[in-house]
Amino acid sequence: MPVHISDSAIFGNSWATPELRVLFDDAALVAGWIEVMALLAQTQAEFGLIPAESARQLAQACNTVILDEAFFAEAREDFERTNHSLLGLIRALQRRCPGDSGEWLCYGATVQDITDTQTARILVKVRSVFQTQLKGVAEVLCNLARLYQNAPMCGRTHGQPGLPITFGFKAAGWLDEMQRHRQRLDDLGTRLGVGQLAGGVGSLSSLGARGLALQQRFLDRLDLSTPAISWTASRDRLAEWLNLLALITATADRIGHEVYNLQRPEIGELGEGLTPGTVGSITMPQKRNPEISEHLGTLARQVRHQASQMMENLVHDHERDGRSWKGEWVILPAACLATGKALALLHDLLAHLEVNVGRMRGNLLATKGFVQAEALMLALAPKLGKQSAHALVHAIAMDAAEHCTPLCEAVLAEPKILAVLGREEIERLFDTGQATGYCAEMVDRVLGQVHAL
Repeated sequence: MPVHISDSAIFGNSWATPELRVLFDDAALVAGWIEVMALLAQTQAEFGLIPAESARQLAQACNTVILDEAFFAEAREDFERTNHSLLGLIRALQRRCPGDSGEWLCYGATVQDITDTQTARILVKVRSVFQTQLKGVAEVLCNLARLYQNAPMCGRTHGQPGLPITFGFKAAGWLDEMQRHRQRLDDLGTRLGVGQLAGGVGSLSSLGARGLALQQRFLDRLDLSTPAISWTASRDRLAEWLNLLALITATADRIGHEVYNLQRPEIGELGEGLTPGTVGSITMPQKRNPEISEHLGTLARQVRHQASQMMENLVHDHERDGRSWKGEWVILPAACLATGKALALLHDLLAHLEVNVGRMRGNLLATKGFVQAEALMLALAPKLGKQSAHALVHAIAMDAAEHCTPLCEAVLAEPKILAVLGREEIERLFDTGQATGYCAEMVDRVLGQVHAL
């Protein structure tokens, strides 16, 4: 039975999507390694480094090998016997190659040449999946920003009501952040899809007189870029990738955390769409828990820790260091799976988000005008000076809060304010519908930038 949660027969689909899981499972990974070995042999034969007939037989064996339980058991037994990460697989393949063709497997290549190259191939595919997912999230956020562009709500700072904003403004802020992640993902393409063929210490000394040309041909066949220099000990590309995944999932977590808080019954402005059959608690039947929002936080925390571990892995001894490099075998799949699931959940959350504009307006009114204190202060500032206006409004607000008096009522009873502002002007300042600043205009700017891409 599986031991990792992403492969759990019960819980697996909460931690990974089927689309990404198949890229990282044992069969796909080993098949990829074998394909890389076969293409390497064919390329080496073209350059006269190994016999052409042996390369043909070797490639045929690699292309027809059956990756069944017996094959994996055989490879595992040799791995456990030799304690070498790839030799068990090489020997299992060699036994399936006709004649002595298997002698030429991985000629002049080291483990990282095979594994790093296949990792690059996988991450290119994962990146494409994430690009599609982020585009879908951006489309839903565009719709929310446009639909609620002028829907007023409380803007909150330090967890408390601050000033009026619109929900479209909040959604546009999420969208703008996601757009930067899309740009980062696009920019990373040229650095991510880079293969590896370096030999024992990165010098290509084992690849003959035309080693650099052979390297180029081999990686071209795999649709990967050729590095200017070997990167067996330089893992910054992968660290950049992991940190980008941490950024993406952190944004998803931020959105989920906002829904989590605004779904509280005492606020009630947002809510996760309820799927029929969903149960919040086996002891409290009334519970409607923000399960998706919570799980976005769980996934994001995992990815942040994995990105942190990848930063540790940047430190290598000399030209190869298994302590750092082999850790990638654990954290890269886990982070990719968690990110893919987070993006799928985020899209589902936003596509079915319940937005209660009536409750948003009601919560604004429930502040009893205190969210208009800044507007009042700024209206007084030209006449009293900003600092003096702030001190006056602060004193009135604190007294009104203590006596549960609406701020407008307290202001209209203050002679110092009535001496410089008329009653109609004061009442206009407390119109929450007119106090959202340039929220709507900024929504337009964000939407304009999205459509320009």
